[in-house]
Amino acid sequence: MLVLASLGVLAMGLRAAPPSTPAGESPDAARAFFRDQLEGIERDLEAGRLSADEATAARAELAREVILHEKEGGGKKGGLSGRAVMLATLPVVAAVSLGLYAWIGRADLPALPLAEREQPAQISASDIEAAVATVEAQMEQTPDDVRGWLVLAPIYMEQGRFAEAANAWRRVLALEPPTADRETNLAEALILGNDGVADAEAMTLLRNAVDADPIHVRSRFYLAGQLTQTGQYQDAVALWEELLGLATGEEAWIDTARSGLVAAQAGLESGTLGDSEPDATMDVMIRGMVDGLAARLYDEGGSADEWMQLVRSRIELDGEDAARADLERGLAALSGQDRLALEDFGREAGLME
Repeated sequence: MLVLASLGVLAMGLRAAPPSTPAGESPDAARAFFRDQLEGIERDLEAGRLSADEATAARAELAREVILHEKEGGGKKGGLSGRAVMLATLPVVAAVSLGLYAWIGRADLPALPLAEREQPAQISASDIEAAVATVEAQMEQTPDDVRGWLVLAPIYMEQGRFAEAANAWRRVLALEPPTADRETNLAEALILGNDGVADAEAMTLLRNAVDADPIHVRSRFYLAGQLTQTGQYQDAVALWEELLGLATGEEAWIDTARSGLVAAQAGLESGTLGDSEPDATMDVMIRGMVDGLAARLYDEGGSADEWMQLVRSRIELDGEDAARADLERGLAALSGQDRLALEDFGREAGLME
């Protein structure tokens, strides 16, 4: 229901004009209006309805509206309402709710501790698909609204709809200046949609991301892994060494990068990885994806859904102890409803009591 509500509200929000303060109001009334909005943000933060990052974004948007109001002399009053706060937080809410509900959701169960519940049955995606279709239909009417594409792109990725995810990320890059993260997101969608092989477009995107951000780990993992996989060992060695040069010694991805360097060096010396290491590059690619995600979450933080994805991957690759360590990091980084969601996931996975 949270997914359906969030997507429905987004569709309505994209269609509606932002609310404004009444025409002809006095400067005192305008200031009171903006002050009320700021107090509302603070109340939502204290109640856990907004995270610290979301509250910061909402305050920044409110400040922009105040400046615009003052600049225009009160003629145009585009005050920040609950809709603006919703639009600032909806991408996070949508991604988290989709991942969390797909993993542990079961609406028909009574209120029981997670440990006592039956194994969840397979959840039909028909309702979610219908909700996504609603947003897609709205995006046909407002194709230049970047917020909608930012919501749809990660949903497509989670559903394995990589071609559609690639199209959504292309729209984002066309509408706003590119960033290393977004170019890498598009490259990732292209690679996953091409059975793990980067085409010319994906390689260009990765190189652009590497050039744009001298400390961007995820793009370097992808690019170094692809260079190793395609036999471009000299460039791969240089990039693995550059990546390791960014490390301080505490990063979780160091061992993976060292393995990648060893594989590329072996290929450089012999001209091929040889039969003795048939899975070396694939292992580097898989672990690079996971450790690249870990590096980003450690450095920049992320949503509860991203932390869940990391913990699930750690269970598969490194066992419960490594997964538990990442779970603890995530719980320390999150607050409010995101932290509660990650706690529930940790209990469901058997990583905490």
